[in-house]
Amino acid sequence: MAELHIDLTISKSKTAEMIDDAWFWEGNKAELRPYLGVSLIGHHCPRYLWLNFRWFSWDVQEGRMLRLFRRGQREEETVVSDLRMIGMELDHVLDDQLDMDFGCHVKGHPDGIILSGVPEAPKSPHTLEIKTHNRESFNELEAKGVMEAKPMHYAQMQCEMLGSSKTLGLKIERALYVAVSKDDDRLYTERIRLDRPYAQSLIKRGQDIAVSDYMPSPISTRPDWWQCRFCRFHDLCHGGKLLPEVHCRTCIHFTAEKDGRCTCACYGGKEIPLEAQRKGCPCHVFHPDMVPAWELIRERSTQDSACYRVPELGDVLNGWEGYPSEDIKAAAGRGEHGTENISAESDPVDF
Repeated sequence: MAELHIDLTISKSKTAEMIDDAWFWEGNKAELRPYLGVSLIGHHCPRYLWLNFRWFSWDVQEGRMLRLFRRGQREEETVVSDLRMIGMELDHVLDDQLDMDFGCHVKGHPDGIILSGVPEAPKSPHTLEIKTHNRESFNELEAKGVMEAKPMHYAQMQCEMLGSSKTLGLKIERALYVAVSKDDDRLYTERIRLDRPYAQSLIKRGQDIAVSDYMPSPISTRPDWWQCRFCRFHDLCHGGKLLPEVHCRTCIHFTAEKDGRCTCACYGGKEIPLEAQRKGCPCHVFHPDMVPAWELIRERSTQDSACYRVPELGDVLNGWEGYPSEDIKAAAGRGEHGTENISAESDPVDF
């Protein structure tokens, strides 16, 4: 009699698949930050920062990555508990993080303020920054230190030291960086000294980028440049194929004012509520810098609308006097020829 073999393996757990799917749909609903955060301000490319601030595209993550981010957030609770266990006095941690407003749409939130108890300097206050790392990243951090291995983290802490001193009225010239290896729970700590001129230059850089009406130059014009290859804006900078989302911040009428307001020229310079910024309105006109593959026909444009020569579609008037941005984008994405498949514009709405 032949021996019976039964395969008891299951290729993929339905439970795991459903959890990842749930995280994908729920986690990606998180609202975009309305400000330029100091956690990004040390990024090497000014264009990347401007496009992030302008919500050019949604940074959609798979469910597994969102769960991984959650693990990093939960690690903060563990680290805070450990620091208190060895005698540190902490404030503004977890759900009570300090809100630092540098003006011109630049803000930051350190993971905490250490009032006292750091073993190397028990009486000196520090800002606290907690990060998790995979094995490769952690090993590099141990070998090179924060400034070389994680320059964006270093820049973030510089800004946080500067901002927390001003916000709290304390003299804070040190930051404590606590890194946790997600693979084996190793700890790495490093005290960072405030470099005031560098911190001030970072804040100024962020402010200038946020309030700029025009898209900055990219860090490189080479599509194979190592810092560009895996950027989510690669196809915009190197080919112009990527089209922006349709909302207020990708519109030519939008202005990020130096006083922190966001205003709309199409509505007479009125301030735009945050929720309205996310939705946009029928007056939306694509910012010319965000559609580099489209030629702006100035002589056929008006004060409220822009005429673009869109590949395959031809000359299209974009705005409430012509065709809506959503429909132009959809038709361009489908590769249709001519404007006959673009719907007519609806009336503008008020906010």
